[in-house]
Amino acid sequence: MDESQHIDRRIQRTRRELREALFALIIERGYEAITVLDITERANLGRTTFYLHYHEKEELLVDSVKELLNELRQGVEPEQAETCSYYIRSIRIFEHMARHHRLYQALLGDAGPPGIAPLWKTYFTELYKRRVLSQFRAGESASVKYDLLAAHAAGSLMGLIDYWLKEDLSPPAQEMGDLYWRLMSASINDVLGRGLDHIERDL
Repeated sequence: MDESQHIDRRIQRTRRELREALFALIIERGYEAITVLDITERANLGRTTFYLHYHEKEELLVDSVKELLNELRQGVEPEQAETCSYYIRSIRIFEHMARHHRLYQALLGDAGPPGIAPLWKTYFTELYKRRVLSQFRAGESASVKYDLLAAHAAGSLMGLIDYWLKEDLSPPAQEMGDLYWRLMSASINDVLGRGLDHIERDL
């Protein structure tokens, strides 16, 4: 291993430690109550080290949330060779959130950091466009824009997630994923006259 690789791994390790400290503190205290000093003490790092990587806690939050979203994306989006239906993807979303439910309750709850929830909504919108709406021919429905359908799908999913997290993961993740998929299938069928059941299940 050359020196640059060693430095790169050290940077990754330090940022991971800061991210883990931030998330642990958000769960315990809520984001607004946390200071940079709290984060560095929990991570057992000096404040100088923190400022070598981030200018403020907000920058660490954004970087940390992006990593969490990347983990979600890797769990939901299979390898190219894997056949995976949108039905399975829907379940995987709830399964991922179940594994980190205390963190998601703190991040997406009413007292969570402002401006964070839209990052998930943006990803869900793009996922729906790529994995569902892309299967329909352009112009198949002249009366409804696909962007509007994708926004509806993402908003519905965010609403279900909000309810589910507040209900402490009841019903189970698989049932929530199944419910979301059936709701979206009915919407597509009603608006475009062709539900998800009539498209290949490997969407």
